[in-house]
Amino acid sequence: MSSCPRLITRQLSTSAHLLQQRSQPRFVDTIKEVSKPAQEDSYNVTRPLGLTKPVLLNHKLSDTYSFSNIVGELFGAQAKERRQKNLDFDLKHSPIYDMKSFQNTKGKIFKPPISWFKQDKSLYFPDFIAKTLTGESNSLYDVLNNKYSIVRLYSTVIGEQCSRSYFKVDNEDYYSTNYKSFVEKFPNFQIIDINMPSSWIKGFVLNLSLSNLRKMISPERYQNYFILPLHILAPEIREQLHCDNQCTGYIYIIDSFGKIRWATSGYSTPEDLQLMWKVVKGLEKEATQKVKRV
Repeated sequence: MSSCPRLITRQLSTSAHLLQQRSQPRFVDTIKEVSKPAQEDSYNVTRPLGLTKPVLLNHKLSDTYSFSNIVGELFGAQAKERRQKNLDFDLKHSPIYDMKSFQNTKGKIFKPPISWFKQDKSLYFPDFIAKTLTGESNSLYDVLNNKYSIVRLYSTVIGEQCSRSYFKVDNEDYYSTNYKSFVEKFPNFQIIDINMPSSWIKGFVLNLSLSNLRKMISPERYQNYFILPLHILAPEIREQLHCDNQCTGYIYIIDSFGKIRWATSGYSTPEDLQLMWKVVKGLEKEATQKVKRV
């Protein structure tokens, strides 16, 4: 008889402990993330980065704004969890945190792998539908065109400058003035831009300057210049792509299947520049060999 109260007390104590465990993790994890100091050094990417399968991030407006989806977005458990993750991400990646990390690493949030990843080991870059310089919406995967793509991804002017620095090779600028030379040397490659304004105001300003953007690149590349609202690239996706710092710019080399074969960040160093174009030459050779086998 005397053991029953102790048993009940233990059960109550255990239940309280379990309840405490359930209620604390989100808050505790958020506080831990927010209190972390800014990134001090670049980290190395030694394994394939990206998603385990190809994912379409967004859908047609008629799908997105259907009544059932609106209800789910407002009251659904998954939507609530997604909003909490977005809040956690925003708290951690404050403008001050991102800028300080950018300054500490000179924009190079991660260092590139020493070579390209094999196709069977590589992971996927997500697909999305977004407006292009043609004025129409298009899917990223629709413009891969059986080519390898050098993808520039950025949200700021500094990030744009970072990614542009990888195209200045041997007194040529493959991105703009010497694009024809790029095509002649690497016929199995193309350049894709993903400009991600971080707010609707920046997006509005960007839309006002589209005519200036069109003057910078040749018309055949308009369909390869995407304007992607930042919120479409969810925080967990950005973390998997290692592009969660908005201040810097990123380069991804993606094959025709949407797989990431190589990546880098920040301003190019002489070593990075040499490495990237060594990768491009290697993959150009890979593409040529595939054509010969076919």
